[in-house]
Amino acid sequence: MASDVQEFTRRIDAVWRGSIDIHAHAAPDPIAARRHDALDLARACRDAGMRAIIFKSHEYPTVPAAHVINRVVEGFTVFGAISLDDEVGGLNPFALEASARMGAACVWMPTFCAAHWRRTRQNRQDGIEILDEQGKLKPVVHELLEIVKQHDMILATGHLGPEEQRALVPEARRRDVKTVITHAEITPVPVELAKEFSGLGAYVEHAYIALTGGHGGHTRESVAAAIREAGPGQAILSTDLGQAFNPSPPEGLRVFIAAMLQQGFSDDEVARMVKGNPAQLLGLA
Repeated sequence: MASDVQEFTRRIDAVWRGSIDIHAHAAPDPIAARRHDALDLARACRDAGMRAIIFKSHEYPTVPAAHVINRVVEGFTVFGAISLDDEVGGLNPFALEASARMGAACVWMPTFCAAHWRRTRQNRQDGIEILDEQGKLKPVVHELLEIVKQHDMILATGHLGPEEQRALVPEARRRDVKTVITHAEITPVPVELAKEFSGLGAYVEHAYIALTGGHGGHTRESVAAAIREAGPGQAILSTDLGQAFNPSPPEGLRVFIAAMLQQGFSDDEVARMVKGNPAQLLGLA
C-alpha cells in the first residue's frame, strides 16, 4: 500500500514539474483579498517546480508587474495580460494595443463587467455586450480581434454568455486567433458547445476553482466527463486561484492534477493539459 501511494505521488510530481497556470490571481487587488502578492506568487510557483503563469487582474493590465517580476525571479516566467472590463474602458482598442505592445500574452473579454455575468450572477441589467441588436459582433470586436492577431496574443472568452461565444469563437478561429474558452464550468459553457469550439481548434479551460464550492456543484467526476466529451487534446487545466480563502495556485494545480489522474486520464494526457497545450499557446513549446 505504501509503495502504491509513493508511486502515485511520484506521478503527480512528475506531471506538476514544469506545469503552467494560465489563470492565476494575486495582490494588489482593489476588490478581493488575495493569498499572495504577485511577487510572492511567482516565487511560490517557481519553488514548486512550475514553469510559468499568466497573471490576471479583472481591473488593471498586469504587464508592468510581470516585467519587473521576471527581472527578480529567475527560472520562472510571469506573463502579463489585460481584461476588457470597465476599469480599462471596456471594449477599448487603445488599452488593448498598449498592453499588446508591452508584451501582454492574453486578453480576456469582459469578465465581472460582462452583461451576461451581471444578469445571471448579480441580477443586474447593465454591463458590456459584444453583440449588436441584430446579434452580430460589434465593429469594435473585429478591431480587437485584429490587434490580438497582429500581436499573436491569446483571446480568452471571459464571462461572456454562450450566445456571445457562439459568435465570437468561430470568427476568432477564422482569423486563426489562439482562443481559450474561459473556465467552462463557471460561465458556464454547455458541453456540446465546448465540443463544437474544440473542433474549431479552440482550447477549453477547466479551472480548479470550480471544485471549491459555490460554483454550481461541480465535481471532479463532472469535470472529467466534460473533458472527455471535448477531448483532452484541446483541454487546459488551470486554477483561477489566488483568493485568500482558497489554496494557493500551485497547491490547487497539484490537487487538480491528482484528481484528473484519479479519474483515469493518463500521465501524458494530464501533462498535455497542464504543460503541452499552455506552452503551445504561449510560444514555449
